[in-house]
Amino acid sequence: MSTETRMKTIDLGAGVVASSPNDLAAVILAASDKQTAEKSIEDAEGRADFLISTDALNYWRVAWRCSAEWDMKALDVALAAEIRAAVCASRGYDEDDFDSAIQATRGRARLPFGWSALDLAWRLSQNEPIRLLDPQLAGKRVPTAIAGVARQLQILQGAEPILLPIDQLRGMLEQRKIVVSGAVQRLAEAGLLEYADKSYHTGKAREFRFVGVEGEHYAAVGEGGR
Repeated sequence: MSTETRMKTIDLGAGVVASSPNDLAAVILAASDKQTAEKSIEDAEGRADFLISTDALNYWRVAWRCSAEWDMKALDVALAAEIRAAVCASRGYDEDDFDSAIQATRGRARLPFGWSALDLAWRLSQNEPIRLLDPQLAGKRVPTAIAGVARQLQILQGAEPILLPIDQLRGMLEQRKIVVSGAVQRLAEAGLLEYADKSYHTGKAREFRFVGVEGEHYAAVGEGGR
């Protein structure tokens, strides 16, 4: 008699809590069903193609989220196999076919399941902390945290501008809105952030670029910095 691989319970947000491989498989299936329904593909073959590719992509998103939450480079092999097997059993996929779909979608997930880019940047900034070198900002918790998030967002966005939503940042930092807003302005004045749109008008989210230079504006903690 086979037993399910044990795993840590994980809260994926929106009331979704998973405590077993079958739970994670159910999350993948529900997400794919929703995306497929929204696509409204009339052709049965096209719908089936979209469904298996979406299941594979959502497998990677769930695996990424679990790995990030549990501070692992990748899912435990046995756990990953059980999740895939549960998806295949529910959909009627051949397991080798689904493995091929997973291989084809490797690296295509843009974000972990249930996380925004800001959520991911926040987690990455905690794993790769920096310290600010400007004497006016050195050792200051809020500016340092925002700079770390902005740096990670810029890495994720590439050359595209980033958003630093004040309300979400204040929630993460447990700070007042005016404090977070002022910290963002201080980072801009210190040369770590630049405004992407110089002709900004109120009423829309302001876009930035993180332009801080390592060794000039900041240092990685543990690399020449304490």
